[in-house]
Amino acid sequence: MDDMYGDGYLFSMNETPKRTMTMNVQIRFRGLDTSEDLLEHANRKVHQQLSRFGRDVTSVVLRISDENGPRGGRDKRCQLSVTGPRIGSLHLSELNDDVRAGLDLALGRLGRTIGRSIARARELGARALESRRET
Repeated sequence: MDDMYGDGYLFSMNETPKRTMTMNVQIRFRGLDTSEDLLEHANRKVHQQLSRFGRDVTSVVLRISDENGPRGGRDKRCQLSVTGPRIGSLHLSELNDDVRAGLDLALGRLGRTIGRSIARARELGARALESRRET
């Protein structure tokens, strides 16, 4: 299937956690073998890290690529793009020599970034509500 990387593979998995809207998850691979085990691991990790945000995360695109091919080295890139009503659009990238380690690091960073964005939105909303009460 052609995607923005050329000859990659696109997988889409939707899961509807209780009390939340659907979080649409797309996982794309480029330049490395895609195993069912890696696909399940990536999907499980995305849902473990991001389902706690509920309706604030509606779409996740995970791109996993091998930058150097067979030359090896620190060349496994995990790129995450997330969208949601209160967070807008967030993008993050992690480079590592191991796909799973890079994915875990990227999702950890993304979770913290989303948490800060939601807290900021909550604070701005509280300030706006307070200023309306004063007038």
